[in-house]
Amino acid sequence: MNAAVALRPAPALAPPGARLRGPRPLRVVLVSDSYLPRLGGIELHVRDLATRLSAAGHDVHVLTATGDLPGAPAAPFAVHRLQPAGVAAPVDPVLWTGADRSAVPGLLAGADVVHAHSSVLSPLAWTAVRQAHRLGVPAVVTVHSMLPRGSALPLAAALSRRRAGAVRWTAVSGAVAAPLRAATGCPVDVLPNGVDPLPWREAVRCSSPGGGGTFTVVTAGRFTARKRPLAMVRALRSVRARVPAHVRLRAVMVGEGPQREAAAAAVVRHGLAGWVELPGSVSRGELARLFAAADAYAAPAVWESFGLAALEARCAGLPVVGMAGSGLAEFVTHGVEGALAADDRDLARVLARWAVDRDEVRRIRRHNTATVPAVTWERVLPAAVAQYEAARSAPLGAVPHAAVLRLPSTQAPLPG
Repeated sequence: MNAAVALRPAPALAPPGARLRGPRPLRVVLVSDSYLPRLGGIELHVRDLATRLSAAGHDVHVLTATGDLPGAPAAPFAVHRLQPAGVAAPVDPVLWTGADRSAVPGLLAGADVVHAHSSVLSPLAWTAVRQAHRLGVPAVVTVHSMLPRGSALPLAAALSRRRAGAVRWTAVSGAVAAPLRAATGCPVDVLPNGVDPLPWREAVRCSSPGGGGTFTVVTAGRFTARKRPLAMVRALRSVRARVPAHVRLRAVMVGEGPQREAAAAAVVRHGLAGWVELPGSVSRGELARLFAAADAYAAPAVWESFGLAALEARCAGLPVVGMAGSGLAEFVTHGVEGALAADDRDLARVLARWAVDRDEVRRIRRHNTATVPAVTWERVLPAAVAQYEAARSAPLGAVPHAAVLRLPSTQAPLPG
């Protein structure tokens, strides 16, 4: 029977360069097919996890199939790119040409643990886990994507006990973990993405808050079918139809991707060009300023595994509306931090209600500003290290019966 392990508040992170007290530092290899400069939830999470592990004294290496771009800022940890410089898209290892594979065996062989970050299709992550098993290196796998019906089966086969040996399975949310447990037949812990709420809260302190005469909603993410930007445009059209004409509206849809042109055309076609903006990709600082001046955040994706941008918006105080059954439930309770909509019409109804009922918006904002979610780095980082230690203590070739990692139902007051 699985034991429940609560995430307890942890001390503040050590400053960069500090050494750990207690257990010896670990040599950790984080593997992600996709990584910066490509922007997305996995890419940002792996960077932030690597930064915090390094600051806590661990020897961190990132292994990726994504190439670099000139002028990229230096990181306080090693990044090993198997694509040549200037190639910013991850490629299947079988198709690599000109890639540098020579460092991979030595990098994995010297590791204490390999932590692979997987989407539905992540050939480098799967290859690294299988090779780690052959080298006798324990492995933790975190799945970052919702698994549509049937899609978990190839992933489970790729990382089966027979092919990958001991795999400690984790997922970024309960919505991802449940189908993964069914597909693998193995225990799956919830190891969520982490957030540092203070920069997002500080941006609110330094900017003009939302809640003025214009109701402003922000959404941010890749313009892909999975993130449903076209559905968001249709929802905004419905919001305008539901809200009295004298209520001014503004929507900012941040991001790039293959559906951006189609979304821009839909904005014009539906007569929304006067108040719906598509600024493209923005920096984290610019996004924080947008949050600080907004009234609400919307996440239209049904297959949202976690929702890092939504979590950051919630840390900035914004009420968040997303889809019920998605990973947003890790940090949004319906009626408390925002709303979980049953469908697109419900999402539009929530936004329309908030546009005219500012008292509800102010109530949720007060709660979100005064409390931090349970998924702060002070909790998530020790949980990740605990996964590494548990993987290292498991007998080689045996799949450990992992404890289910449950976040506390209550949230901690925000210091300061």
